[in-house]
Amino acid sequence: MELHVITHEKQEVEELLSVWPRLLPWVDYFHIRFKNRSLDQVGKIAARILAETIIPPSSLVINSYIQVVEQLGCGGVHLPERQTDWKEWKHRLPHVRWGRSVHSLESARQAEEDGLDYIIAGHIFPSPSKPGQNPMGLDKLANMAKNVRIPVIAIGGIGVDQVEEVMRAGAAGIAVISAVSGHPSPERVVQELKRRGKHA
Repeated sequence: MELHVITHEKQEVEELLSVWPRLLPWVDYFHIRFKNRSLDQVGKIAARILAETIIPPSSLVINSYIQVVEQLGCGGVHLPERQTDWKEWKHRLPHVRWGRSVHSLESARQAEEDGLDYIIAGHIFPSPSKPGQNPMGLDKLANMAKNVRIPVIAIGGIGVDQVEEVMRAGAAGIAVISAVSGHPSPERVVQELKRRGKHA
């Protein structure tokens, strides 16, 4: 099971520098996603993580800002569903793992057709980061996983009590935000997520 940890919008770099290295034994990919920060700000955060922690570039994923991936040699790019300025970059960065957020089977199929390496689908359950929005649910997740060949990573309201049913629905892994960023013992959380996911 792939485990992706994504930044919370209000997290500061000092917290990432302190917490993320402790999660490395269990986390496959760390996503820097700050919708309200500039290219320069995100680049500086990523550079500090790579310079000041043991997290390898191959495990670091940058959301939206493809230039940062090229500059720092990060292992992944993750695109919002509607970002369009990526095709030329993909030819320039063939070694990078490319993903996209999707919210429907149609979008999932389009991502596969576009040659992306994986998708993050959600939100599966009610989530603090998506207040007032209806969740996708497990049935739609299962249908999506059956109808595309690329890995489907589930996101949205997933904690230790939900991971097994998500994996049984056909997900290749999970992505978490608040389950880790807001927890006093994040190491215990990711360890338990990984353990339950493997035994689903």
